[in-house]
Amino acid sequence: MFKTAILIPLVTAAAVLGAPAPSAPSNTDVLNFALTLEHLENTFYSQGLAKYTAQDFEDDGLPAWVYGRFVQILEHEATHVQFLTDALGDKAVKACEYEFPYYSPKTFAAMSMVFETVGASAYLGSAKYLANNADYLTAAGSILAVEARQASWVTASVMKLQPWNGAFEVPLTPSGAFSLASPFIKSCPSTNAPIPVKTFPTLQLSSSSPSHGSSITVTYKPSGETTPGKTAYVAWLDGLQVVYTKLGKGGKTTVPANLTGTAYAAVVNAKEPPNDENMLTGFTVVQFPFDSRARTGA
Repeated sequence: MFKTAILIPLVTAAAVLGAPAPSAPSNTDVLNFALTLEHLENTFYSQGLAKYTAQDFEDDGLPAWVYGRFVQILEHEATHVQFLTDALGDKAVKACEYEFPYYSPKTFAAMSMVFETVGASAYLGSAKYLANNADYLTAAGSILAVEARQASWVTASVMKLQPWNGAFEVPLTPSGAFSLASPFIKSCPSTNAPIPVKTFPTLQLSSSSPSHGSSITVTYKPSGETTPGKTAYVAWLDGLQVVYTKLGKGGKTTVPANLTGTAYAAVVNAKEPPNDENMLTGFTVVQFPFDSRARTGA
C-alpha cells in the first residue's frame, strides 16, 4: 500500500534548544525532555487532524476509521502533555513552534509512524535516569507502552508494514532521540529551561530503505570536533545490538546484514555505543521491512 521511501526528509534545526548534556540529568530534566517530545506530538496531531477530515483520508486511499484512531492518539498525547505539565508545575517547558512537512494523509501517517517509534525509544533510553523515583519510572513506563502500541498500530494497520521490529526495542539517549525531533522545531519560548541534550549535525543517507549488503552514501557537515584523518564509523542500532560499518572515501559505507524493521543510524568516531562524546552526527531513521515469515526486504 505504501512505499517505504515515504519517510521524512530531515533538515537542520532552526533552533538549538539543548545545553551541554550533564552526565546525570535530574528528574526535572528528564521529565521536561519527555514533555518537549509530547508537545511536538500533540501539536503534530492537532494540526494534522484539523487540516484533514475522515473523507480526506478515504480519498487518499485510507479507510475512514483510520482518522478516528488518530483522533484517539491525539487524545493520548494531550493527556501525556497535561500529566507531565502537572508533575513539573511551574518548571514545565512550554510548546514550541513547529514545521511538519507532510502533504497528504498518507505522508501524515508516515510521519506518525516515525514519531511514535522514536517516542518509545526515547522513553526507553531515558528510563534509567528515573531509577531513583519509582513513581516517575512507573509513569514513564506506562507512557512508553502506549507509544509502542501506537507505533505498532500505525506501522501495521495503516502503513501495512511489520507490527514490531524484533524481540527488543532500541533505547535512544536523550540527545539521540532529540536529534530526530529537532528538525521539526522552528523556535521555542525563551523562558523554557534548556533540556539535557547535545545537538549534532544532521545525517542523511542516500537511501532510507537500503538493501542489506548494498553500498550507500552518508552525508553530513562535520562539526568543529571532527579530527581530520581519524576513522569514522556508521553505528546501526537495531534492538539492543549496535553494528558498526567503516565510513570510507566519499562517505561510502556498506549496509550490514540482519537489520530488521525500524533501525537508527549515526556516525561515530569509535566502536562504542553512540553517546554524547563519540557521536559525530545525530540519528536518522532507516527501514528494513519484513513479512510474516520474517524475511527482510533485502
